Amino acid sequence: MKRIPLFLLSLLFVFSTACSPKKSSNTVNFIVLQMNDVYEIAPLEGGKVGGMARVATVRKNLLKENPNVFTILSGDFVSPSLIGTLTYEGEKIAGKHMVEVMNAVGVDIVVPGNHEFDLKENEIQARIDESEFEWTTTNVLHAVDGKNTAWTQKGRAFPDHIMKSVDGVDVAFFGSTLPFNNAPYLAYTDKYESVKAVYNKVKEEAEVFIGVTHLKKVEDDSLATYFVPELDLLLGGHDHAHMKYTYGNTLMTKADANAKTVYVHRLSYNKTTGKTSIASELIPIDDSVVEDADVKALVDKWVNISNESMATMGYTPNEIVMTTTDTLDGRESSIRYRPTNYPMMTAEAFLFAVPNADLAIFNSGSIRLDDELTGTITEYDILRSFPFGGGISIIDIKGDVVQRILETGTVTNVGIGGYLQLANAEKKSDGWYINGAKLSTSKFYKMLLPDFVLSGGEANLEFIKDYQNQAIASSDFNGIKNDVRDIVMAYFREF
Repeated sequence: MKRIPLFLLSLLFVFSTACSPKKSSNTVNFIVLQMNDVYEIAPLEGGKVGGMARVATVRKNLLKENPNVFTILSGDFVSPSLIGTLTYEGEKIAGKHMVEVMNAVGVDIVVPGNHEFDLKENEIQARIDESEFEWTTTNVLHAVDGKNTAWTQKGRAFPDHIMKSVDGVDVAFFGSTLPFNNAPYLAYTDKYESVKAVYNKVKEEAEVFIGVTHLKKVEDDSLATYFVPELDLLLGGHDHAHMKYTYGNTLMTKADANAKTVYVHRLSYNKTTGKTSIASELIPIDDSVVEDADVKALVDKWVNISNESMATMGYTPNEIVMTTTDTLDGRESSIRYRPTNYPMMTAEAFLFAVPNADLAIFNSGSIRLDDELTGTITEYDILRSFPFGGGISIIDIKGDVVQRILETGTVTNVGIGGYLQLANAEKKSDGWYINGAKLSTSKFYKMLLPDFVLSGGEANLEFIKDYQNQAIASSDFNGIKNDVRDIVMAYFREF
C-alpha cells in the first residue's frame, strides 16, 4: 500500500476542516430553567406534584442536553413555609431548609421576592450568606442606620446584574421586586427605572438580556412595554399560576407556585443577525419524574426535623382531626379567585369559636397549602395550611365600613392574598346580606377577622387598621387557644 505524501495529508486536513461544521458555529445555544414562588420542598397532593428532588432531576437531564443551563428562581422561597416557622437547635429555622435544598438543586441566580423580607433582618442576612447561588436586584436596598445601601452576600454587595458568557455570547440577568413589604430595614428605588438604568449600563456589553422579576403581571407588562422593550425574556414571579405572554418583542413567563411546573427556555443567539430565538416549554413536575436521591435525602431530613419540632409545640402531626369524603380545596389558583370550601370553613371556624358574632372574614392568602386535602385530615395538614398562625379579633364596626370591606375583599382583591372568604355574609342581586338579613349601613356589626387583616396587612384593605381601637382581643375562646390553627382544628373535630 502506497503511503500518501505528507503535503497531500496536509491539504486533506485543511479541506476537511473547512468543510466540516465548526463547534463554535454561528448560533450559540443555552437553556434557562425557571421557577418562582416555591414554599414547599416536598411533593404535594399526596406526593403527586411538585418536589424539589424532582426539579433536581429535570435540571440534571437538561445538563445532559446542553452544559449551559442557568437555573433561575424569581423570588419568594425563603418564606413563608411551615418548616420555616419551626425551631431547630434552639433557633427558628427561618428558611434555612430552603437555602440548603436550593443549593443542592443547583440554583444559579435569584431575585428577592417580597416574602423574603418577612424574616427578621438578621435571619434574611444569614440566609443570603448561606446561599451558594447569586442574589441580584436593581431596586431593593438595605436600610441601615438611616442610610440606604446595597445588600451584601458574604460581604460582597449585591450586583445590579449578573453576566454569564456562553461561547463568547454574554447574557445579562437583572431584575426588580415589587415594593410591597415595608420591613423597617428595607428601602426601594423605582421598580421600572432601576431596570432601565441597568439595561442602559450594560446594553453595549451583552448580546442577550433577561429580566428576572418579582412583580405583578400588569407590572411586567409595563416594564417590557414602556421601559425596557429590549428585553428578550422576562422570567416573572409573584403570580402563582403559570402564564405566558408576549409584550412587544419580550416573552414573559411565570410557572406555577411550589414547582408544580417549571418553565424550560431553549435560547439560540445568531451571531450574524444578532437575533435571539426562544423555544419555551412548561414542564409538569409530577410523579412521572424520578426524585434525585441526594436532594430527596435532604428534603427528608428537614421533614423529620419539622415533625420533631411540632411535637415540642404540643402538636401531634399525625393525629387525625377529621375524616371526610369531600375534597378541601386549598389551591391558590382557587382560593384567591372565588369562594372555596376550605377557606370558607376557616371563616366558619371563627364563628364556632365566637358564636355571638354576626359575620367572619378570612384572607385567603393566609392559607399557604396550595394543595387539596381529602380523607384523613391531620394536625400536620392544618399546620402546613396556616404556617403563619396568628390570632383573630372581634370588632364592632358600622355597616357602611363592613360593606366597603366586603366589596374590596371580594371584587378588588380577586387573584391576590387579600381576597376574602366569608361566613354569614352573602351578596345577592339587591345587595349584601348579613346572617340572612339585608345589611344596614347605619347598623353596627360584630365581625371576626384575622389580626393580620386588622393590622392593615392586606393590599387594598389597609384602611381597616383605622378601626383597631374598636377591636377586642382574647388569648382564648371557651378554652380554644386564639390561633387560627387551633381554632380550625377544634372546629374540624366537631365533624
